[in-house]
Amino acid sequence: MEYVRELKKDGVIRHIGMSSHNPKIAALAAKSGFVEMILFSINPAFDMLPAGEDLDELLSEGYRYDKELSGIDADRARLYRLCEEENVGITVMKGFAGGRLFDEKRSPFGVRLTPVQCIHYALTRPGVSSILCGFDTKEQVDQAVHYEDASEAEKDYASILANAPFHSYRGECTYCGHCRPCAAGLDIAMINKYYDLASMQPEVPATVKSHYMLLEGKASACIGCRACESRCPFGVPVAERMKKTAELFGC
Repeated sequence: MEYVRELKKDGVIRHIGMSSHNPKIAALAAKSGFVEMILFSINPAFDMLPAGEDLDELLSEGYRYDKELSGIDADRARLYRLCEEENVGITVMKGFAGGRLFDEKRSPFGVRLTPVQCIHYALTRPGVSSILCGFDTKEQVDQAVHYEDASEAEKDYASILANAPFHSYRGECTYCGHCRPCAAGLDIAMINKYYDLASMQPEVPATVKSHYMLLEGKASACIGCRACESRCPFGVPVAERMKKTAELFGC
């Protein structure tokens, strides 16, 4: 960090930011006095989970109706307020939870949210300045851009979540990258992403297969050591998914 501060002092860089998934770590950055912006994962599902390195244990029994997981986690709420107070901007990542919030069957809440509702949720957190929206199609870009002229009713996520059942997020890959490094040199998160994109279609889309084939390491190279599984916050059966991916793409 001292090196980064020297670069700023010398005019090589203009601003200092950092990325984190842990609200306690991000809060330290917000209070540092020199970190100016934070890239942080925010969505309605993540916001209910407390900070910690072992999210696998936290999610093993799913969301609970007790005081611990009955609303936004205190550390996350504190982080957003702290950033607002310290004038540290937050840029949101994972706002759509990898697209799972758009499908009631895959959503941890058992109900679907729209891109507009997810964007509004993120932008209404204290300290948030912007959100990075992932997309696969032009239609998804249009849906996100629609936020600019959406009505208040279209932005209303609260009424949806207030009546939604809580379900576990366990076993769902959000492409967070915690599985790295892979002993076989695989980009596990990207392989999982292409598998999810392909498996959701009746036939493997040519574009998805093309992108998959361009990967330096294919799923078939997985050695089954399962070291990645011990690091996965959500308990994803990575080795099993690598086998399914190899079968799906043929390599």
